[in-house]
Amino acid sequence: MESSARQLIANNRLFIIGTFLLVALNLILIAGSNQGDALVAINKFRTPFWDVFFKVGTHFAEPVAYLGVLLIVTAFSYRKGIFVLVTGILAGVAAGILKAIFAQARPMRWFFDNQEEIWHSLSHFEEAWRSWDPDSSFPSGHTASAFALYSFLALNARQRKFAVSLLCFGLAVIVGFSRMYLLYHFLRDVTAGAVLGLLLGILVYYLQSAAYPRLEWLDRGWLDRLKQGPEESSA
Repeated sequence: MESSARQLIANNRLFIIGTFLLVALNLILIAGSNQGDALVAINKFRTPFWDVFFKVGTHFAEPVAYLGVLLIVTAFSYRKGIFVLVTGILAGVAAGILKAIFAQARPMRWFFDNQEEIWHSLSHFEEAWRSWDPDSSFPSGHTASAFALYSFLALNARQRKFAVSLLCFGLAVIVGFSRMYLLYHFLRDVTAGAVLGLLLGILVYYLQSAAYPRLEWLDRGWLDRLKQGPEESSA
């Protein structure tokens, strides 16, 4: 088991170690600052370009992103496609349970209730992009979903692994940062979401191999059917 874990880390250094370094940096920032300081600092650098960029980027952890990934992945492996869905479900359920347990207020609500002067100083987004929930901040579900999905994809990459891992890590980070930029989550929420997502991605990576290993058709995809000739398809 220990050697398997070492091999997993060695083969996926970019995503796994990158996430741990990011989490370590976040923990240092959290320990050395007050709640909300990171959001206030980020909010000062709002521009129209970054508004659009992060409003689009935050969707890369939502069902539309999973559907896009599902279409691509099932072209090569139905098994991986099934477990992409399992990853999303687990991330949603786990984050939902933790939100209910911790019941922490979203930044908009927290600032208004505890530091109203700072709330008034913030550059607010339009009403459709505001969340006043009093109990759904910790952890960030979007971040957990993103790190779960993209770690699972990075772990499964066989060709062009560095490029795929870099792309996946970048997308996960964009989603996490977007949640702070858009004033939906605190730094602590995003950090916890990243850890949760990575652990779930690794868990599902191992589960996919253990589930129905003898069903060979699961390891084929719809692209294989398109490559078959007329005789093979009708056989």
